Amino acid sequence: MNQSFHNEIPLVLKKYTNLVIRNKNGREFLKGILDIPDESGDIIGSFSIEIYPTEKFPFRFPTLYEVGDDIPNHPDWHKYDDTSCCFTVEQDEIIKCKYGITILQFIDDIAKPYFANQLYRKREGRFLNEYPHGLEGFKVFYLGLFKSDDVSLWLKCCESAFIKCKTKRNDKCYCNSGQKFKNCHLQVEDKLQILGRDKVLTDIKIITT
Repeated sequence: MNQSFHNEIPLVLKKYTNLVIRNKNGREFLKGILDIPDESGDIIGSFSIEIYPTEKFPFRFPTLYEVGDDIPNHPDWHKYDDTSCCFTVEQDEIIKCKYGITILQFIDDIAKPYFANQLYRKREGRFLNEYPHGLEGFKVFYLGLFKSDDVSLWLKCCESAFIKCKTKRNDKCYCNSGQKFKNCHLQVEDKLQILGRDKVLTDIKIITT
């Protein structure tokens, strides 16, 4: 039993009354209907779901299954053959779960926007926003993180983050943006440190090889 998951269940059931707790082979999970509201609070769609704790929860997302067949089981829809849902790239997930994520945070901040994006695609024929799968998704993540496609800047940022040749907070950032370091790549370095030196440098090597 994942104790963190177990301890949060009463709060989840109180807020989401369409969910219930179930047990399969000694493993607790949440099951039921999740309503998706629009910005005005009107329900625009509902999905049949199951949520299971993962081994690393709460420092990684729980696993969400869409079991009502309202979304095709296809990677292009960010849903796999086992009905599990794909939300983002691994690097982004690690950062979002740095301090641990609660089930309520996961539902509110990850699951509901995911399903809202699915509904948007059904209406408009495309996702409002998404990461590509695989290596391309990693590349898009780091392009956004470093705010540049200049790999030499990526490595300079890593050197500053991990070797501690720190720019002072109020100095101009080394990326030549003209902004103070504290308002620019200092925030990037904080995220790099969450991911860890080995992972970041390995990812960059894979992307640039």
